[in-house]
Amino acid sequence: MLKNLPRRKKKLFYGLLLTVNDIVFFALSYYSAYYLRFYTTIFGENKPIYSIDENYVFYSMIFILSALFIFFLFNLYNWDNIYRGSGYYTRILKAISINIVVIIIFGYILETFSFSRIWIFLLFFISIFLIFLSRLIIETVTQKLIRRLDLSSKTLIVGIGENARRIEDSLNKYSHGLYKVIGYVDKLDKLEAFKDYLEESLYNKKSLILGLIDDLKEIVKKSGAQRVIISSPEYRYYEILNILEELKSLDVSVLIFPGFFEFSIRRMSMREIGGIPLMQITNIGFFGLNLFYKNVIDYVLGSIIFLFFIPVCLVVGPIIKLDSKGSVFYRQKRYTKDYRQFYIYKFRTMYMDAEKRLGELLEYSQADGPLFKMKNDPRVTRFGRFLRKFSIDELPQIINVLRGELSLVGPRPPIPEEVEQYDKWQKKRLNVKQGITGLWQISGRSELSFEEMVKLDLYYIQNWSITLDIKILLKTIPAVLFRRGAY
Repeated sequence: MLKNLPRRKKKLFYGLLLTVNDIVFFALSYYSAYYLRFYTTIFGENKPIYSIDENYVFYSMIFILSALFIFFLFNLYNWDNIYRGSGYYTRILKAISINIVVIIIFGYILETFSFSRIWIFLLFFISIFLIFLSRLIIETVTQKLIRRLDLSSKTLIVGIGENARRIEDSLNKYSHGLYKVIGYVDKLDKLEAFKDYLEESLYNKKSLILGLIDDLKEIVKKSGAQRVIISSPEYRYYEILNILEELKSLDVSVLIFPGFFEFSIRRMSMREIGGIPLMQITNIGFFGLNLFYKNVIDYVLGSIIFLFFIPVCLVVGPIIKLDSKGSVFYRQKRYTKDYRQFYIYKFRTMYMDAEKRLGELLEYSQADGPLFKMKNDPRVTRFGRFLRKFSIDELPQIINVLRGELSLVGPRPPIPEEVEQYDKWQKKRLNVKQGITGLWQISGRSELSFEEMVKLDLYYIQNWSITLDIKILLKTIPAVLFRRGAY
């Protein structure tokens, strides 16, 4: 039954569910803050008898109604936002903050009574906690139901080629199973021109060419597609208008790919100048105050981690020596920003003749591109396997951070032999200081292809922020503990 439910009804049901959730938890946060402020001794004297000031009752209704209205303005009751991204939780934080300001303004305008500042403080943080938690639970449960009941949004891609392939790959990997590409359509001349490409690619195995763009409306109806993505920037203005005109009577969402993958939506904003819709890209980068803040984080956190490194070294060092002959540390020449060479430090995890034996193992590499990766590398020692599983071997790199050669977060520092094989676009990853962890580490590490790793590095460079660095650092902890992609 749910599988055949029209998209509009799904959106309505999901919106109502979130509305009820918000009413309940905003009310709970409001009266929880009131109780903690006035009926416990934590924040001052408590009242002997439990009763609620009628002014607070009146403002609870204003608080809840204004919250719902602001959430609606911030597009927080939309089924399409079930996929995490697009600053979803940032918008929730902003909406709650604005709502608190609205309540304060109402109090001063109506001059009915003075708010308790401690109560306002409690209300703000309890609201954030309860709304974040409740919505996260709803989101997680809904996503699991979608996957279990096969309710993924059927997605049709207009256009074939590299962009379409990357869109499909990204949806398969990062949409948590909420989007399912059911096929492609394109113009006849394009299909004929790409005949060889289609035969060589994975299209025939993974997806179907459903037909020609001239029959798009009928194809959408028959396939039950809920989303249409126009993937090719080659389509002319009037062709896109024709697609939108054809589909406007159908219950389908149309999305247009802007032509680049590397920019986060947080960097982009739409503007209209002289009646022309334009996309503005915010200028961000590793310079000025941004660079200062990043260096402060590196040195402060680096110093703290170094304090933990010393006792670890005292334990790990002797075991490495007992496990195999050789030094405790291994150093290797690497590149950092602007091709500057430095020596990276690690705990030694291989036998001393590892470099000499590399040539005979190259044919067994399980990585593409210039990288060498091998799951059961015979050069790795017994204790070395343990160190690699939990990335303990990387810990001495904190010395490189304190010396200013590495950052805590950044692209993986390559060896000179790798860089010699880079294409021109891949060398852009060396425009910034390299790092110990990065998007590549929390996205699969050794399970990623070399091209995917470079694209993640370029995405990081183009969309860097202090917030992104903090997120990567926090996500690195479970990635290391659960050994995702480590070998």
